[in-house]
Formats: sequence, structure tokens, C-alpha cells
Amino acid sequence: MPGFTFQQSYKPDQNSAKVLLDRLFNYQRRMFFDEKQCRLFADFYSDYPIQYWETADCMVLLEGRIYDQIEAVLKQKVQDFCAGQITAKQLQSWLLQRDGEFVLLIYHKTNQQLFVWNDWLGRLPVYLFQDKKQFVIGRDIRQLRHLAGITSFDPYALATTLLFGFALGEKSLWHNISYLPPGSLLKADFIKNSIEISDNQFEGFRTGNIQYYDPKIVLNDLSEATQYRLEKVKNPALSLSGGLDSRLMAGVFKQMDLRIPAFTYQDDAGTADADLKAVNEIVRQLQWHQNHRFIALQNPAEEQLSQLMEIKQGINYAGMAFILPFLEYFKIHQYSMFTGDGGDKVLADLRPSIRIKSYPALLNFLLQKYDRISLSQAAKWTGLETNALKIYLIGQLQSYNSSPELAYTDFLLRERARKWLFEGEDRNRAFCWSTTPFFSQPFTAAALPVSMDQKANGKMFLELFRLLPGQLETIINPNWKLPLNQQHSIRKLYFRQRLKLYLPWSHILFKDSTAKIQLNKGYTESKELLNNLAYSGLVLSDKDFEKTFHTDLVQEIIGLSLIQ
Repeated sequence: MPGFTFQQSYKPDQNSAKVLLDRLFNYQRRMFFDEKQCRLFADFYSDYPIQYWETADCMVLLEGRIYDQIEAVLKQKVQDFCAGQITAKQLQSWLLQRDGEFVLLIYHKTNQQLFVWNDWLGRLPVYLFQDKKQFVIGRDIRQLRHLAGITSFDPYALATTLLFGFALGEKSLWHNISYLPPGSLLKADFIKNSIEISDNQFEGFRTGNIQYYDPKIVLNDLSEATQYRLEKVKNPALSLSGGLDSRLMAGVFKQMDLRIPAFTYQDDAGTADADLKAVNEIVRQLQWHQNHRFIALQNPAEEQLSQLMEIKQGINYAGMAFILPFLEYFKIHQYSMFTGDGGDKVLADLRPSIRIKSYPALLNFLLQKYDRISLSQAAKWTGLETNALKIYLIGQLQSYNSSPELAYTDFLLRERARKWLFEGEDRNRAFCWSTTPFFSQPFTAAALPVSMDQKANGKMFLELFRLLPGQLETIINPNWKLPLNQQHSIRKLYFRQRLKLYLPWSHILFKDSTAKIQLNKGYTESKELLNNLAYSGLVLSDKDFEKTFHTDLVQEIIGLSLIQ
């Protein structure tokens, strides 16, 4: 994974671990600073956005992009901070208002102070490790694991990964490696051996109850965010699916009269046939035939699964290994990827489909809706007591400081968006720069607080589509098997879904229960697979594995076993 790594040892000559050499990609390596107790370096490809400069006694590194300001303005702000004319908090306040995906690092060499800021949503995941010997922070979790010598999973993070597909809170999958929260200011003083982290308390993820909004203003904000990105990225191309999010992006590009390339992957299993039909309709109605291409993908081999697991060390969902050739296509042709990531969070109704009056009831609802394994089985396989895992999960939900019903929305934004969407899009950045205007200033800040009533049944999408060319609202949404303009039918669909959830036995009949996938001959044999997992903290028997019928979970277990 491209990105910076900063390592500080607390005693002389303890920086003995050699830096991990990349085994997956032909990245460039630049060592910016390397002394006995401190090193700062980065791995990156030619178009990856990373800058380094020095001013006075400071080393400065910017990874990612700030879209709404020119480079000179940022450098002046940095100069003002290094000269003591503005404080770290003042710089943080300015950065929180910026539209971008970035991490800014400044290190004072003489007084050995490190400052790290990230954008208001934490769009570029940053990982931390600290023990009595050293402090490591960086974007490549493989490098952190290597330098920190971490070989075992965090049991609670592993349990929630088995349950939902991702860890909760600031935990990563790995023991003692955590996330830098969004909108943070980290200050480390290595003479005093102190570290402080102040963040924006997830302000960027705040929803609201704005009853009236102007769709034209919201669309203008989205178009402006798109234009900012187009001015900064090289060779933009759209990853187009049949869903509402990337469809909306296609409509925005058409309205801007831009003829950028658009690509759609076609998986070998044929699981996205409905999406492909919708894509054909989008391309036809936008008259985009000359700019669009389907890319056929095969079922993933073990090599691709291993590569995916190595990129993010198990944080990405293993079942996405099939997409790597699609990302390779963008890499080979040096495209920057525009995606529709975030539309389903910023523009959609995020309320639970039933009334939730308590945190235990919320946990039961989340398990019913998203779990891939029982709570007791997840606890058993990770060496936890079932009640201890339940208490941990409820405590995490309570930490949002909202009502149980609103905590469901928080879960979707703070957990599912950050750990599923952000990490998924960051996987793309191992191959090419990837961005989305749906998580941008000021679009997100304007759209997210609009009341859920205004977003119910896709109404906010519908209002925006009606302002765009192509009559895209008349094309069937594959998730609903209905077009957006059939609001009455969509309301009936949601009513039926709510009815299922209210019936106490409904999850037995209606929950997706796919058959266990058969291991390809190329995959690791069961015994070796289980031994690898037991070494890292996931203990399950052959019998346990043979009784695992959820395809996603089987792929997760196989993927985790392949991590080096």
C-alpha cells in the first residue's frame, strides 16, 4: 500500500528493524529522514499524490489532495505554523474546512515534536502503534505490523470482523494497532514521551433534521466538488455500476458536457446481471457509447486473494479479490478513478426499519441484519466469553452518545462507512488514485443533515436526477427492481421489508443463506489454513469450518489464513 511511515524509538539504537520491502508492487521508496531514533519514509507510484519539503527546522509531508485550495495557500499556512504565527489548533480548524482526502505531517527536528492532521472525515486511513520501545504511525498497515512485530489479531476486532466484516471503533484487526480518528490533531513530544490526540468528535458524520432544502443548491455543491477534483487529478475515469450513486455521477458529468471514460466490470459468476442491464440503459440514455467499456473479470485465483489480503492485512473483505484485475486496468492505463462511494450514506434514509428502544435491542437488530455468524460462535472462535463480547458491542454503540435509534445511523456512518467504504476505496489507491465527491466539503455538510423523511424511498436521489439529463430516474434500480420514479411501488416494497423484520421468525426464512463455496484446488488445505489462523488468534476446528455455510464468512476465513 502506498503512503508514509514515521517511526520513533524511545531509546538510542533501538530502530533496528529493517524497513519492509514491497512484495506486491513496484513502488518508489524515498527515505526523507533516517537517524538513530527517527525515520520518515514513503512508498508510492509515479502519480500518487505525496509531497515533501522542509522549512526552517521542520520536515513537512502532505499525502493526498486538498481540492479547494491552491498549493501556495497550504504552504503559507504551514510556514505560519512552523514560524509560530498560528497554533496547531488553528491549523486544525482551517484544515477541517477543506475539501480533500489528505494527511499532513510536520516534524520539528530539534525539539523532536511530531504533528499529524487528517481531513474532517479521515478519508485516508492512518494507523498507529505504540509500546514502551517505539511509536509508529503510517498509511501502510503492513509496514506497521512489520516494524512493531505484531503477529496476532485483536480478539474483539476479530470477533466483530467475523460478525460484520469489519472491526468497530478505533481498533484495527491487529493487536495494539489502532486508527487515527477523523479530523484529528496528533501531537507527540518524544523528549517528554507524551502523545495527545484531539479530534472533531465525528462532526463530519453528523446528521440532522433539515426539512426543506433546495435540490439545485445541493446539486451545485456536488458539481463544484466534482470540478475541484477534475482540476487536480490526472486522466479521470468513472467506475460505473447500475446503482444510483455512480449513475448520479454519470449524470453530473453529462451535464458538465464532459466526455471522460467510464468502465464497468462484468464478473464471471454473473451475479451483477441486473446491474449490467441498468448500465446499458444509462449508457444509452446518456448517449455515452463511445466513452464506455465493459471489462470482463474471472473468478479470483489464490494469488489474487493473497494479494488483496496483503494490501490491507485482512481489513478489506476477502470476497472482493475478483476486482483486482479491474483495478489493474486503471493502473496500466494510468487512470484516476471516480466512484459513487458515499451516495448510499449521504443521500439515503439511514433510519432503522423498525422502532428501537434500547441498546440491546439495537444490537439484536444489527446482528439480524448484518451478522454472518452467531455472537456465541464469534466469541468461541476468538477466545472471548459471549457475554463479554456482547457487553463490548453494546458499549461501542453507547459511545456514540445518541439515542438507540439514532445510534443505528451512527453505526452506518462511523463504522460501516469508515471501515467498509473508506477502506475499500483505499484499496483502490494501491493501484490508482481514487476519489468521490459524495464525501466532500461542502456537499456532504449540506446533504447529510437533510431529514431522513426527505430521503426516504430514494426521494433525494429522485430530486437530483430530475435536474440532470438522461431521465436516469426511469431506469430500474437493481437493488429494488424498480425505477426511482415509481415512488408508490417503492413504498410498498419497504413496507414488506419492515413486515418481515417485525415477525419474530422472519430471519430464519428471509435471511440470505448462501451455500458454502467449495475451496478451489489452489487454495490452502483446511489443516494448514486452520493452523495459520490459530497462530494469530482465530481458533476453529475442521468440524467448525465444515459447518460454515455463509459464503462471505468462508472467504473471510480463507483470506485471513493467507496473510503473511
